[in-house]
Amino acid sequence: MKKIEIFVRHCYYSQNSEIIGRNRPKWFDKEAVFANLKKTTNPNIANINVIFDNHFGPCNYDGPQTFINCGTEAKSFLAMLDIIMSKNLPDDTIIYLLEDDYLHREGWCHVMLEAFTLPDVKYVTLYDHKDKYMHYPELISKIFATESTHWRTTPSTTNTYACKMETLRNEIDKHREFSIGRDVTDDNSKFLHLGNLVSSIPGWATHCDDYMSPTIDWERLVK
Repeated sequence: MKKIEIFVRHCYYSQNSEIIGRNRPKWFDKEAVFANLKKTTNPNIANINVIFDNHFGPCNYDGPQTFINCGTEAKSFLAMLDIIMSKNLPDDTIIYLLEDDYLHREGWCHVMLEAFTLPDVKYVTLYDHKDKYMHYPELISKIFATESTHWRTTPSTTNTYACKMETLRNEIDKHREFSIGRDVTDDNSKFLHLGNLVSSIPGWATHCDDYMSPTIDWERLVK
């Protein structure tokens, strides 16, 4: 059994891409991002589980995968939770719930393991959300250091994050609550309720969107 089980949701098309004001970097490409995930994942530590929502179109990936038919981010997230909960994973397994538009740096697996050595940490994101520096001048964080990086407490993140299987089982109702009856998960409100979240600084991963993790040349990683 690997220490990290990655559950990555893929889709041919997402309505989230049409959110008003969303801007992707010019180099963004889902296949390149997935290639980056495979390249940067340490197979001795982590295992990749692909979940593909074929509601809007076929999958170009021919490896092992689980198919769902949902059509919205929130429904696909709920389906992914059901898949994870159906598996007999040990309590100390780190579950990485991942969307298909995240780019990672080499070494992220070791960094994620380090995060769970910090006291009182339940949830971890490798995404150093740029808007926390731009729109939250009143935000006060506790800062920690592990062998490879620094960490800060943060109030919220996107719907890409990691936790131990025991935590997911104990708080599964909250993870579902903010997706039920929605097209898009209210991830901000979810983490304001869950708490105990840290993010790495600088980021070891980034959402390929307007607020990419600062200080890292992410374009270099896809070329």
